[in-house]
Amino acid sequence: MREEGNGSERSRRLRMYAAITIALMIIAFASFLLVPQGASLGACNRLVIQSSRYTCLTGLALAQENSSICGYEPVSFADSCYVQVAEKSNSTSMCSGISNRSVFGECIDVTAVASGNYSACAGAEEPYASRCAAGVAVKLGNEALCASISNSTYESECTSIIAMRAAFATSNAMLCSEVSASYDRNVSGYIIRNVSAGVSAAYAQAGTALDVLAFLPNVTYTARDYCYITLATSSSNPALCQNVSAGDAATLCNEQASTSSTNVTENFTALLAACASTGAYAQGCADYVTLSQAVKTRNATLCARLPTGQDAECYTLLASTYSNSAYCSEISNASYRQSCISGS
Repeated sequence: MREEGNGSERSRRLRMYAAITIALMIIAFASFLLVPQGASLGACNRLVIQSSRYTCLTGLALAQENSSICGYEPVSFADSCYVQVAEKSNSTSMCSGISNRSVFGECIDVTAVASGNYSACAGAEEPYASRCAAGVAVKLGNEALCASISNSTYESECTSIIAMRAAFATSNAMLCSEVSASYDRNVSGYIIRNVSAGVSAAYAQAGTALDVLAFLPNVTYTARDYCYITLATSSSNPALCQNVSAGDAATLCNEQASTSSTNVTENFTALLAACASTGAYAQGCADYVTLSQAVKTRNATLCARLPTGQDAECYTLLASTYSNSAYCSEISNASYRQSCISGS
């Protein structure tokens, strides 16, 4: 389940296989202009330049959502064609013509998750079948589906993400016990990333507290720790911190939970104090906390305290977060300023 996320990473990987056709689009377009009959199978096959012919066939397959047209291309182009048609139609059956087994697995994975078709995942080989099943289960929020996943890592990640999302939605700390206690950074990081996006401001404050730990050398915490720390901070309930396994994480949990969750300034003051003890990492840690405070408290004056480059990032985040391009006027670099305005 390493690549579930919100589906964007799957699409990115699959589009890597399609990248070889992109450079040919201009040639194909010029070739289309020379074919008065328009886009048809016959028109594509009459194109003399092979690369243009294959790009034409892929375009036709996409337009008609007809993967059989991909079969007129050589394997190196056809697999990319099948993937694109499957993604557009949200139909795993369109993946069937793919010859490369890993590309086929990726195709089933991304298409089944997009359509929420759990049963379709069984058509892929491992590890794609397990990753696909986990992705669908998470999308549907159906923890029962996680139990049938054969790969133990994907099963654990699946259960953990759904349980933690439910814990945050209901403020029920008991659900944190279902979250993975693995110290594997890949596992814990993956779970946290797939839960933390879109959480409320109070939960985001806890996330910032945990980010400070990233600057502490040799300090780790589990996804389960994250769950308890987040709820302890958002509810100002330090009693939940006793469930946190990592020493430094537990200390920070108590500091944050003991501070009123509504007093954001005091919370960030505590974080900055924690940064001061990180030695060589202190400045980078403090800059991160300052940027987070600026955005979360809507205080643009804090951006000016950041180093060149980071200040522009700060103003840009304010502009995009609050849909207010006025923040962009504070950016001195004209290129960054225009980019900020465009993104807000």
